[in-house]
Amino acid sequence: MKHIAISLFIVHCSLFHSASAQTLSLDSCISMALRANRQVEKAQLQTRQREYSVAAMKANFLPNFKAAVRDLYTPTDGSFTLSGGYLPTFIPGADGSLQPNVLINPATGQPVMSADGTTPVFQQYAYFPSQSVKYKVGNVVQAGITLEQPLYMGGKIRAGYAMSKLARDMALQNQRLTDAQVIVSTEEAYALLVRATELSAVAMQYDSLLLQLQHDVQAAQSHGMASHNDVLKVGVKKNEAELQLHQAVNGLRLAQMNLCQMIGLPLDSKIAPGGMLVQDSSPVLQDSPVISSRPEATLLSLKSQLAEEKVKLERAEFLPQVGLAAGYNYLYGVKVNDCRLFDKGSFVAMLNVSIPLYHFGEGRNKVRAARMEAEQARVEEQEMLEKMQLEATREANNLEEAHLELDVTQRNVSQAAENLRIVRKSYDVGMESLSNLLEAQTLYQQACARQVEARCQLSLALARYRKATGQELR
Repeated sequence: MKHIAISLFIVHCSLFHSASAQTLSLDSCISMALRANRQVEKAQLQTRQREYSVAAMKANFLPNFKAAVRDLYTPTDGSFTLSGGYLPTFIPGADGSLQPNVLINPATGQPVMSADGTTPVFQQYAYFPSQSVKYKVGNVVQAGITLEQPLYMGGKIRAGYAMSKLARDMALQNQRLTDAQVIVSTEEAYALLVRATELSAVAMQYDSLLLQLQHDVQAAQSHGMASHNDVLKVGVKKNEAELQLHQAVNGLRLAQMNLCQMIGLPLDSKIAPGGMLVQDSSPVLQDSPVISSRPEATLLSLKSQLAEEKVKLERAEFLPQVGLAAGYNYLYGVKVNDCRLFDKGSFVAMLNVSIPLYHFGEGRNKVRAARMEAEQARVEEQEMLEKMQLEATREANNLEEAHLELDVTQRNVSQAAENLRIVRKSYDVGMESLSNLLEAQTLYQQACARQVEARCQLSLALARYRKATGQELR
């Protein structure tokens, strides 16, 4: 791998020429991606929105103060007459109470009745003259402060508050999920950049080996120790190596653009990975991966709880509701005979009790519909948990296979390097054919490329396994 590191430096120099590339580590790329990603920003704003909604719902438990001023103007006026007439009189009785001053028949000792026999005749009458009343409405001003306090709303406020907190928790879990998706995508883009960089180094190394071999064969041909056919064989392999190197450089450029797009840099930015991917050679895999810490699992549980609270909310609409209101109001306006009729304030208190009686089964059916929605959420939760368990198990198997593949490719590189050394040594002393040397070089190049692929796949498998089991990615 020492040769690969040297060739990697050569590839960087040839690709960027004199321009200096910005070196970025995986952690810095993840931080930049989390800051630049619009979905992450949207999830953060949604979480803040839910926080404000919780505070707003909590205020429903507390009194509500209102101040209102109303001004009504109308030119309405008019007049009416109160008819006059005779009024009966009263005299003080022996106990001090007022008694009707009726006329008593001395013969019978009973009150004297009117001609129609329906009303008694009084000894004296008072005369009330007719009165003319004029009124004018004009400006009527009402101002006041009101306090409203719900006492019992059938559990509506409590259910609404619980639903707002669940919505906030769901927003937090959605933010976790969005972060995890961005982190995994960034790790994939970074791994692809490292893969393209290493494959470029492998292609450069293979091209360098063939270039050296081409010089050796041409020198041997000039001394009559190699045929023209040998030169052509090496030339064919050299052309193939140049094509592979060009493809590797193009792949590296695309990988750079992909990562730049992910972390919010201009696509033409010159970046380079801060190091090769370092993998844990002995991962701890669970026989049955736990998925309870995954944000998706928590979201499903919160969704079921939200559906249960919705049942309570629907039920509260058809339960008794009790509220208290109190306030101070000032009323000014309306003239009667040029005198102001209203010009003072007063305190007002009101207790409101509302009891739904019957509406042809509307409440019962709404509660049943909400209950069915809660059952659907529960069934969906069980189904999705089973799928996530399958996903976690599949990713665990992929991670185990990726480790095994990396171990195999590492042994293959060692064996291919040793085989190339032996064949090259034998070729130099004329004990091995050129075809076997070319084959050994090809095998070594393929083994190195497969090792790079295996390291990249192991990095991706590890990130996906952590996401599938709800582990902290970074």
